[in-house]
Amino acid sequence: MADVAERPMPWTVADFDAFLESSADAKNFELIEGYPCRMGNPTETHEQIVANIGAPLKLHMDGRGCRTYQGGMRVQATGSASDENKFRPDILVRCGERSNQTFVTDPVIIVETLSPSTMDTDRGVKLKFYKNLPSLAHILLVYADQMHVEHYSRAGDLWKCDVLTQPLQQLDLSAVAFTCTLHTVYFDIAFDLTLKPHKTPGES
Repeated sequence: MADVAERPMPWTVADFDAFLESSADAKNFELIEGYPCRMGNPTETHEQIVANIGAPLKLHMDGRGCRTYQGGMRVQATGSASDENKFRPDILVRCGERSNQTFVTDPVIIVETLSPSTMDTDRGVKLKFYKNLPSLAHILLVYADQMHVEHYSRAGDLWKCDVLTQPLQQLDLSAVAFTCTLHTVYFDIAFDLTLKPHKTPGES
């Protein structure tokens, strides 16, 4: 769009925030390593998965004094206007005092629902960015085309990845004492059974 093309690259968060204020369509963009990137147009499957996770998670986190946001809150590494990343995950959970900012720097849980068009970015630069957030305890990469969840959980200074692919497998967000099965995550979702399973991290 014209507002993007007319601005020199790369952008800082300050440049991106000015874009957000000046364009009605800007809400559909994220800032990725200094470049504004249009987010995919969500499918009904995508939104169903987000709701399946977000609804029970919100009820649980409300009881712990935390807030759960679905699709509207952005994440930065710091509050610095010179940063070059500003993402908008599908779900994030934040605890602590309310800041009333347009972004957060201290999420506890982040959920991204993956599609073929966003998979490389979600599993690449965005996952690396999220892992470097000190507050974050759990990252969920949830695939929309088949039953497949990559659950990254912090273990001290390291991250471990559990891959879940079966309906009765339990998703355990131990840092906040929340559990649910993949049957809940994928409730009312039909898959194309001819698709090949996704490779798990580390597979060749």
